[in-house]
Amino acid sequence: MYFIPRSFSLGGYDMSFTHKTKHKHVCRIFCAALLCLSVLTGLSSPAVASATEETTATTDTLHWPTGPQLSAEGAVLMDAETGAILYEKNATERLYPASTTKLMTALLALENSALGETVTVSHNAVYDIDVDSSRIWVDEGEELSMEDSLYALMLPSANDLAYAIAEHIGGTKEGFAEMMNARAKELGCVNTHFMNPHGLDEEEHYTCPADLARITRPLLKNSSFLKISGSKNYQIPPTNLCKDSRWVLNTHLMIRGAQPYDGVIAGKTGHTDLAGANLVTCARRGTMTLIAVIMKAPDDTALYNETAALLNYGFDNFTVYNVTDEQLILNNDVPPLFNSEDTVQLTNSEIVTTDSGSVVLPFSASLSDLKKSVSLTQLTSFAEGKNTIGKVTYTYGTREVGSANIVYTNKGPAFTITPPAEELPETTPSTEQEPPATSDEQNKTEDTPKKDRKPLIIGIILGCICFFIGIYIVFVELPYRRKRAAYLAKRRNGRH
Repeated sequence: MYFIPRSFSLGGYDMSFTHKTKHKHVCRIFCAALLCLSVLTGLSSPAVASATEETTATTDTLHWPTGPQLSAEGAVLMDAETGAILYEKNATERLYPASTTKLMTALLALENSALGETVTVSHNAVYDIDVDSSRIWVDEGEELSMEDSLYALMLPSANDLAYAIAEHIGGTKEGFAEMMNARAKELGCVNTHFMNPHGLDEEEHYTCPADLARITRPLLKNSSFLKISGSKNYQIPPTNLCKDSRWVLNTHLMIRGAQPYDGVIAGKTGHTDLAGANLVTCARRGTMTLIAVIMKAPDDTALYNETAALLNYGFDNFTVYNVTDEQLILNNDVPPLFNSEDTVQLTNSEIVTTDSGSVVLPFSASLSDLKKSVSLTQLTSFAEGKNTIGKVTYTYGTREVGSANIVYTNKGPAFTITPPAEELPETTPSTEQEPPATSDEQNKTEDTPKKDRKPLIIGIILGCICFFIGIYIVFVELPYRRKRAAYLAKRRNGRH
């Protein structure tokens, strides 16, 4: 049996139970420091975890139906009333429109002329069109009414009449193209540029599925367009140069009945070698009207099958809610409407309502799932009756699904608001005041504590570590050194 003293020397190192006790204290100190570090680091974790949980919950709750698989290069399904896009595939990708271009030609013709006006066919309209392209073979100097010209434009897709309409409205083909591009911009088109009124291939003549739907949407509010585009056939009466009537057939097979679809009301075909097969189809069932756009399908069979699949997806999965009668509650979150408090009191919800509004939602969703944002317009003049003073936009998750106008009903005579004099800029240097902080500056001020939180947490962590190191030195290291020095001194005295 061997007896081990409480301390002994081995190889020049002093081994003692005091030294072992020191290491126990070290472990305890560092465990406490690590625990503190974990707690402090976790201060920022709940916000991240909460945001993640909220995002997951939102994704799970706000379900959007899965759309069909399409072979076409681009497609869009839009609700005509709200403008909400229910399905998209390469919605903003640049593609060639072919004769679906004629939807914009028809829109400008209906907006800038009367159906009874006379369209005279020019030399260019007859001879600047490819002889093998679609046409009704009018002659130079032939006269047709605008209504008959639009039937020729929309049903058999006559390029010669598209050219004649463009010259009648815009003076020249180039002038009309400028009008087309300006109108596309007004409609919110994002990737569209027109070079001609008929859609024959040109490199800089392009659009995208979403833009074609935007161009079609205002046409559905025009009864003349619905009558013309929704016709299976039409008889163009004799003209000054043609003694016989011309019968024309609609090239859209769903409208004509060769590929029947319940509820179809309008549309336009488009085919060229570069563009491929294109189709715009409008269908209505109940209170819902849909616009289906298919671009560059591989063939006509896929074109019509995928159009039907898109429309079925819309009608089978979505519904439209009317929000016209909703009362708008104005609170402190809404900016003031007017410069003067004594002009119109808008705190009374009876005089502020929403008008002409609707939203489209999946069957599984409800109006309570919507988020609402309000934008107001600072008006200075008000007519008698309804005045649109802003807009309410509704979103479902990240998707905009509808909107409504905010309307103030002025029951008295028209009036004008004069801005208060105090809003005019001061010109005297002595009376100048420091300008109020802008909203951006206020946001920066409000965001400063959030941005400084991370350095603050790091500083606290480092301070705690230093604090525990100090405790270790004072209560462990220094006493140990003193005991060790006393022990060594005692041994030296014992030897002497």
